Amino acid sequence: MMFKNSLKLLMANFATVWKLLVYKILVLGIMTGLFFIGFSFIQGMDTFVSFCDSIVNFIFSFNVGASIMELLQNALTVFQEFFIFVGDLAVNGTGMFIYYTFIFVLLFPFLWKLSDLAVGETLYGYMASLTKYSFVGSMIRLLGKSCIYSLLTLAIMLPINALIIAGLYGILSLVSFGGFTAIMVPFLIFIYLSAFAGLKIAFFSGWMPAIIVFNCNAVKGLKLGFKAVFRRFFKVLSTSVIIVAVILAINMLFGSFSFIITIPVGSMILLVFQMVMFFGSQGMRYYVDLDTILSPKKLEETDKLKKVKDLI
Repeated sequence: MMFKNSLKLLMANFATVWKLLVYKILVLGIMTGLFFIGFSFIQGMDTFVSFCDSIVNFIFSFNVGASIMELLQNALTVFQEFFIFVGDLAVNGTGMFIYYTFIFVLLFPFLWKLSDLAVGETLYGYMASLTKYSFVGSMIRLLGKSCIYSLLTLAIMLPINALIIAGLYGILSLVSFGGFTAIMVPFLIFIYLSAFAGLKIAFFSGWMPAIIVFNCNAVKGLKLGFKAVFRRFFKVLSTSVIIVAVILAINMLFGSFSFIITIPVGSMILLVFQMVMFFGSQGMRYYVDLDTILSPKKLEETDKLKKVKDLI
């Protein structure tokens, strides 16, 4: 039901997807400009050239229907060439290594998440009363909260994402064994990413909505978000896994060309899902579309007494 309602709300608020796409393109443009500041230094590095070649080979095999084994081997090569390049840059260009680490590991995810609260407020206005909030206006109004939220998200997600990527590399490495083990790698990757990315999304899915709905700071919002999620954790988790699996399947089916759609739509559907989950968990009535209002069970009907002792 959460997945179905999330899709309905996505379609009802699809104009926000285009605004979110413009913001994401702006962030990518900033990152591209910052990348080229140090390009004159890295373009002469053999390890960088090899890394770029591996990316081209991977994209080519991703889009032209190469064998799955060739695709996986190219993906593994991208990882390996990246590690070699980073090691070379750290040793022979320490200053540029620090610079690129800052812009891609810290600045990029910070800017990427900066729009979440603005999208959340536009969704909250629609779901609560069919009120239309300006995306740009929300970005400006919530900039302070968004910065703190984005910084805390970065601090929490950085080690989690690093572990997920490390696990992905470990699974990809199984391709080297060949035989039945290599054949199972695509299925293992799909299951692994769906499960662990879904778990991460589910665990923190109440954070952004709590900040918006209760108009609180990021720290209090995280606590309230956890409470909302764990009222029906397994339902939230299963929906998160389904969303991730669908996004992965679309990307695998249509290749990298689908990124222009799946990036903004995927980002938006995850934010919509978070709001749907939170409204349902709190027992709050909300609009799915212009003609449909959902009335989840009240919090008093679903929680134990100790969980609702602070209700007014």
